[in-house]
Amino acid sequence: MMMMIPTESFILLILGLLIIGAFLLWQHGNKCYDKGITDAVQMHREGRLHYNTYLDDNGEKMLNIEIDPMEDE
Repeated sequence: MMMMIPTESFILLILGLLIIGAFLLWQHGNKCYDKGITDAVQMHREGRLHYNTYLDDNGEKMLNIEIDPMEDE
């Protein structure tokens, strides 16, 4: 005997899974962003992060970022 799921239930199930997936993606993005900011602050404190601003050919302000390699301990 084959079990069938009503269309409305199927749509609600898919919608629920999409909402959960979107929330988990958002949460993962926030964690990665926070870790990136923390890493940048740490590199700046260590003197490894160098940056300067300049104007490109169109007059738009640009940011140049350079990161020195880690010293072997």
